[in-house]
Amino acid sequence: MDSGLVAAVLAKLGVDRGSVTTGAPGLELVYGAWCQGVPFDNVVKRIHLASGDTGPIPNGQPDAFFASWLEHGTGGTCWPSTLALHALLVALGFDVRIGSAAMRDDLAPGVHSHGTLLVTTHDGGEGGEGGEGGDRLWWVDSSMLTGAPVPLRPGEPSKLDHPLRPVRVEPVDGGLWRVFWVSSGTTGELPCRLLDDNVTEEHCRARYEWSREFSPFNQTLYATRNTPEAVHTWAMGSLVTLDRDGAHITEVAAPDRADTLQTVFGFSADVLARVPPDNS
Repeated sequence: MDSGLVAAVLAKLGVDRGSVTTGAPGLELVYGAWCQGVPFDNVVKRIHLASGDTGPIPNGQPDAFFASWLEHGTGGTCWPSTLALHALLVALGFDVRIGSAAMRDDLAPGVHSHGTLLVTTHDGGEGGEGGEGGDRLWWVDSSMLTGAPVPLRPGEPSKLDHPLRPVRVEPVDGGLWRVFWVSSGTTGELPCRLLDDNVTEEHCRARYEWSREFSPFNQTLYATRNTPEAVHTWAMGSLVTLDRDGAHITEVAAPDRADTLQTVFGFSADVLARVPPDNS
Protein backbone atom coordinates (compact mmCIF):
# COMPACT_ATOMS: atom_id res chain seq x y z
CA MET A 1 0.00 0.00 0.00
CA ASP A 2 1.27 3.46 -0.79
CA SER A 3 1.53 6.02 1.98
CA GLY A 4 -1.41 8.07 0.72
CA LEU A 5 -3.79 5.13 0.85
CA VAL A 6 -2.52 4.11 4.30
CA ALA A 7 -3.16 7.66 5.52
CA ALA A 8 -6.68 7.70 4.06
CA VAL A 9 -7.54 4.33 5.62
CA LEU A 10 -6.22 5.31 9.05
CA ALA A 11 -8.09 8.62 8.86
CA LYS A 12 -11.40 6.87 8.21
CA LEU A 13 -10.66 4.37 10.97
CA GLY A 14 -9.93 7.24 13.33
CA VAL A 15 -6.41 6.02 14.09
CA ASP A 16 -3.51 8.41 14.61
CA ARG A 17 -0.48 6.99 12.76
CA GLY A 18 1.81 8.35 15.43
CA SER A 19 0.04 6.25 18.06
CA VAL A 20 0.61 2.96 16.23
CA THR A 21 3.45 0.86 17.59
CA THR A 22 4.16 -2.67 16.37
CA GLY A 23 3.71 -4.12 19.84
CA ALA A 24 0.53 -5.54 21.34
CA PRO A 25 -1.00 -2.13 22.23
CA GLY A 26 -0.56 -0.93 18.65
CA LEU A 27 -2.14 -4.09 17.27
CA GLU A 28 -5.05 -3.74 19.67
CA LEU A 29 -5.51 -0.13 18.52
CA VAL A 30 -5.55 -0.89 14.80
CA TYR A 31 -7.56 -4.10 14.96
CA GLY A 32 -10.05 -2.61 17.42
CA ALA A 33 -10.65 0.27 14.99
CA TRP A 34 -11.02 -2.20 12.10
CA CYS A 35 -13.65 -4.16 14.01
CA GLN A 36 -15.68 -1.01 14.56
CA GLY A 37 -15.12 0.51 11.12
CA VAL A 38 -14.97 -2.20 8.45
CA PRO A 39 -17.98 -4.51 8.00
CA PHE A 40 -17.87 -8.14 6.99
CA ASP A 41 -20.14 -8.31 3.97
CA ASN A 42 -20.65 -9.78 0.51
CA VAL A 43 -21.89 -6.63 -1.24
CA VAL A 44 -19.14 -6.44 -3.88
CA LYS A 45 -19.24 -10.20 -4.42
CA ARG A 46 -23.03 -10.29 -4.89
CA ILE A 47 -22.92 -7.49 -7.46
CA HIS A 48 -20.12 -9.20 -9.38
CA LEU A 49 -21.58 -12.71 -9.38
CA ALA A 50 -25.04 -11.53 -10.42
CA SER A 51 -23.54 -9.60 -13.33
CA GLY A 52 -22.30 -12.82 -14.92
CA ASP A 53 -18.78 -11.41 -15.19
CA THR A 54 -16.30 -14.31 -15.27
CA GLY A 55 -13.32 -12.15 -14.34
CA PRO A 56 -11.79 -12.05 -10.86
CA ILE A 57 -14.06 -10.75 -8.12
CA PRO A 58 -12.96 -7.10 -8.01
CA ASN A 59 -12.21 -6.55 -4.31
CA GLY A 60 -9.61 -9.33 -4.11
CA GLN A 61 -6.83 -6.76 -4.42
CA PRO A 62 -6.28 -4.58 -1.30
CA ASP A 63 -6.19 -1.30 -3.26
CA ALA A 64 -9.58 -2.10 -4.81
CA PHE A 65 -10.96 -3.28 -1.47
CA PHE A 66 -10.00 -0.03 0.25
CA ALA A 67 -11.16 2.14 -2.66
CA SER A 68 -14.64 0.62 -2.38
CA TRP A 69 -14.64 0.91 1.41
CA LEU A 70 -13.55 4.54 1.34
CA GLU A 71 -16.21 5.48 -1.24
CA HIS A 72 -19.07 3.12 -0.48
CA GLY A 73 -18.49 1.65 2.99
CA THR A 74 -18.24 -1.92 1.72
CA GLY A 75 -16.00 -4.55 3.30
CA GLY A 76 -15.74 -8.09 2.02
CA THR A 77 -15.90 -11.75 2.87
CA CYS A 78 -12.97 -13.51 4.54
CA TRP A 79 -10.46 -13.81 1.70
CA PRO A 80 -10.46 -10.21 0.40
CA SER A 81 -10.80 -8.66 3.87
CA THR A 82 -7.91 -10.81 5.12
CA LEU A 83 -5.73 -9.61 2.25
CA ALA A 84 -6.71 -5.99 2.88
CA LEU A 85 -6.02 -6.10 6.61
CA HIS A 86 -2.78 -7.97 5.92
CA ALA A 87 -1.67 -5.21 3.53
CA LEU A 88 -2.48 -2.51 6.10
CA LEU A 89 -0.64 -4.27 8.93
CA VAL A 90 2.40 -4.90 6.73
CA ALA A 91 2.44 -1.22 5.73
CA LEU A 92 2.39 -0.31 9.43
CA GLY A 93 5.36 -2.56 10.14
CA PHE A 94 3.71 -5.51 11.87
CA ASP A 95 5.09 -9.04 11.76
CA VAL A 96 2.08 -10.74 10.13
CA ARG A 97 1.40 -13.84 8.08
CA ILE A 98 -1.71 -15.24 6.46
CA GLY A 99 -3.46 -18.33 7.78
CA SER A 100 -5.85 -20.66 5.96
CA ALA A 101 -8.55 -22.46 7.92
CA ALA A 102 -11.59 -24.72 7.72
CA MET A 103 -14.63 -22.78 8.91
CA ARG A 104 -17.20 -25.16 10.43
CA ASP A 105 -14.65 -27.96 10.34
CA ASP A 106 -17.25 -30.10 12.14
CA LEU A 107 -19.15 -30.14 8.83
CA ALA A 108 -16.35 -29.70 6.27
CA PRO A 109 -13.04 -30.82 7.77
CA GLY A 110 -9.90 -30.11 5.80
CA VAL A 111 -11.52 -27.61 3.41
CA HIS A 112 -9.64 -24.32 3.08
CA SER A 113 -12.69 -22.10 3.37
CA HIS A 114 -11.51 -19.26 5.62
CA GLY A 115 -8.70 -16.74 5.63
CA THR A 116 -7.30 -15.20 8.81
CA LEU A 117 -4.13 -13.53 10.10
CA LEU A 118 -1.50 -14.45 12.66
CA VAL A 119 0.45 -11.54 14.08
CA THR A 120 3.54 -11.72 16.28
CA THR A 121 4.10 -8.70 18.47
CA HIS A 122 7.50 -7.92 19.89
CA ASP A 123 7.15 -6.08 23.19
CA GLY A 124 10.41 -5.67 25.01
CA GLY A 125 8.68 -4.48 28.14
CA GLU A 126 4.99 -4.13 28.74
CA GLY A 127 2.74 -6.05 26.38
CA GLY A 128 -0.97 -6.23 25.77
CA GLU A 129 -3.28 -8.59 27.61
CA GLY A 130 -2.24 -8.94 31.24
CA GLY A 131 0.74 -6.63 30.76
CA GLU A 132 2.81 -9.48 29.33
CA GLY A 133 5.91 -8.57 27.38
CA GLY A 134 8.13 -10.39 24.92
CA ASP A 135 7.05 -12.02 21.68
CA ARG A 136 3.39 -12.94 21.56
CA LEU A 137 1.24 -14.55 18.86
CA TRP A 138 -2.30 -13.41 18.05
CA TRP A 139 -5.24 -14.53 15.90
CA VAL A 140 -6.49 -11.42 14.10
CA ASP A 141 -9.62 -12.11 12.08
CA SER A 142 -11.38 -9.75 9.67
CA SER A 143 -14.55 -11.88 9.61
CA MET A 144 -15.05 -12.80 13.25
CA LEU A 145 -14.45 -9.16 14.26
CA THR A 146 -13.60 -10.20 17.81
CA GLY A 147 -12.90 -6.63 18.93
CA ALA A 148 -9.42 -7.46 20.17
CA PRO A 149 -6.69 -9.85 19.01
CA VAL A 150 -7.11 -13.41 20.30
CA PRO A 151 -4.02 -14.77 22.10
CA LEU A 152 -2.48 -18.00 20.79
CA ARG A 153 -0.14 -20.15 22.86
CA PRO A 154 1.65 -23.18 21.40
CA GLY A 155 0.10 -26.39 22.71
CA GLU A 156 -2.17 -24.55 25.14
CA PRO A 157 -5.78 -23.40 25.28
CA SER A 158 -6.51 -19.70 25.48
CA LYS A 159 -9.49 -17.38 25.37
CA LEU A 160 -10.69 -13.86 24.77
CA ASP A 161 -13.37 -12.61 27.13
CA HIS A 162 -15.93 -10.49 25.31
CA PRO A 163 -19.34 -9.52 26.70
CA LEU A 164 -21.10 -10.37 23.43
CA ARG A 165 -18.90 -12.77 21.48
CA PRO A 166 -16.37 -14.62 23.65
CA VAL A 167 -13.70 -16.67 21.90
CA ARG A 168 -11.91 -19.78 23.09
CA VAL A 169 -9.00 -21.60 21.50
CA GLU A 170 -7.91 -25.22 21.80
CA PRO A 171 -4.66 -26.71 20.47
CA VAL A 172 -4.91 -29.39 17.76
CA ASP A 173 -2.46 -31.90 16.33
CA GLY A 174 0.27 -30.36 14.23
CA GLY A 175 0.92 -27.43 16.54
CA LEU A 176 -2.03 -25.37 15.31
CA TRP A 177 -5.38 -24.40 16.84
CA ARG A 178 -9.15 -24.60 16.58
CA VAL A 179 -10.96 -21.35 17.41
CA PHE A 180 -14.53 -21.34 18.72
CA TRP A 181 -16.38 -18.07 18.20
CA VAL A 182 -19.90 -16.67 18.31
CA SER A 183 -21.69 -15.26 15.28
CA SER A 184 -24.59 -12.90 15.86
CA GLY A 185 -26.46 -14.57 13.00
CA THR A 186 -26.37 -18.11 14.42
CA THR A 187 -26.89 -19.94 17.70
CA GLY A 188 -23.99 -21.33 19.71
CA GLU A 189 -20.28 -21.55 19.01
CA LEU A 190 -18.81 -21.99 15.55
CA PRO A 191 -15.57 -23.97 15.20
CA CYS A 192 -12.80 -22.90 12.85
CA ARG A 193 -9.66 -25.04 12.54
CA LEU A 194 -6.41 -23.53 11.32
CA LEU A 195 -4.96 -25.74 8.59
CA ASP A 196 -1.91 -23.74 7.53
CA ASP A 197 -0.37 -20.82 9.40
CA ASN A 198 1.58 -19.32 6.50
CA VAL A 199 0.01 -19.17 3.04
CA THR A 200 0.49 -16.82 0.11
CA GLU A 201 -1.68 -14.01 -1.19
CA GLU A 202 -2.14 -16.12 -4.33
CA HIS A 203 -3.64 -18.90 -2.20
CA CYS A 204 -6.20 -16.44 -0.84
CA ARG A 205 -7.18 -15.13 -4.25
CA ALA A 206 -7.47 -18.67 -5.61
CA ARG A 207 -9.73 -19.69 -2.72
CA TYR A 208 -11.80 -16.55 -3.24
CA GLU A 209 -12.41 -17.55 -6.84
CA TRP A 210 -13.14 -21.13 -5.66
CA SER A 211 -15.88 -19.69 -3.44
CA ARG A 212 -17.90 -18.75 -6.54
CA GLU A 213 -19.29 -22.29 -6.38
CA PHE A 214 -18.93 -23.11 -2.68
CA SER A 215 -20.01 -20.36 -0.35
CA PRO A 216 -23.01 -19.38 1.80
CA PHE A 217 -22.42 -15.78 0.68
CA ASN A 218 -23.29 -16.09 -3.00
CA GLN A 219 -27.08 -15.90 -3.19
CA THR A 220 -28.28 -13.48 -0.51
CA LEU A 221 -27.04 -10.21 0.95
CA TYR A 222 -25.14 -10.65 4.21
CA ALA A 223 -23.39 -8.11 6.42
CA THR A 224 -22.07 -7.80 9.97
CA ARG A 225 -20.85 -4.68 11.70
CA ASN A 226 -19.81 -3.98 15.28
CA THR A 227 -20.79 -0.95 17.30
CA PRO A 228 -19.65 -0.21 20.87
CA GLU A 229 -22.83 -1.71 22.33
CA ALA A 230 -23.96 -4.33 19.84
CA VAL A 231 -23.20 -6.52 16.84
CA HIS A 232 -25.55 -6.00 13.89
CA THR A 233 -26.06 -8.61 11.20
CA TRP A 234 -28.14 -8.47 8.04
CA ALA A 235 -29.18 -11.96 6.95
CA MET A 236 -32.08 -13.33 4.91
CA GLY A 237 -33.68 -9.90 4.68
CA SER A 238 -33.78 -9.31 8.45
CA LEU A 239 -31.69 -7.33 10.92
CA VAL A 240 -30.27 -9.29 13.85
CA THR A 241 -28.93 -7.26 16.75
CA LEU A 242 -26.84 -8.97 19.42
CA ASP A 243 -26.49 -6.97 22.63
CA ARG A 244 -26.21 -7.66 26.35
CA ASP A 245 -29.87 -8.76 26.42
CA GLY A 246 -29.33 -11.37 23.70
CA ALA A 247 -30.16 -11.54 20.01
CA HIS A 248 -33.12 -9.58 18.61
CA ILE A 249 -34.54 -10.04 15.12
CA THR A 250 -36.16 -7.10 13.36
CA GLU A 251 -38.15 -7.75 10.20
CA VAL A 252 -37.52 -4.85 7.82
CA ALA A 253 -40.10 -4.00 5.19
CA ALA A 254 -38.77 -3.95 1.63
CA PRO A 255 -39.18 -0.15 1.19
CA ASP A 256 -37.07 0.44 4.32
CA ARG A 257 -34.21 -1.94 3.57
CA ALA A 258 -31.93 0.51 1.76
CA ASP A 259 -32.28 3.10 4.54
CA THR A 260 -31.56 0.46 7.18
CA LEU A 261 -28.49 -0.82 5.35
CA GLN A 262 -27.20 2.72 4.94
CA THR A 263 -27.83 3.71 8.55
CA VAL A 264 -26.66 0.55 10.31
CA PHE A 265 -23.86 -0.64 8.02
CA GLY A 266 -22.76 2.56 6.31
CA PHE A 267 -23.21 1.40 2.71
CA SER A 268 -23.71 4.12 0.11
CA ALA A 269 -26.99 4.51 -1.73
CA ASP A 270 -25.12 4.08 -5.00
CA VAL A 271 -23.69 0.66 -4.16
CA LEU A 272 -26.97 -0.56 -2.66
CA ALA A 273 -28.76 0.35 -5.88
CA ARG A 274 -26.50 -2.17 -7.64
CA VAL A 275 -27.07 -5.06 -5.22
CA PRO A 276 -29.29 -7.68 -6.93
CA PRO A 277 -32.35 -9.20 -5.27
CA ASP A 278 -31.66 -12.22 -3.09
CA ASN A 279 -31.29 -15.58 -4.86
CA SER A 280 -30.67 -13.98 -8.25
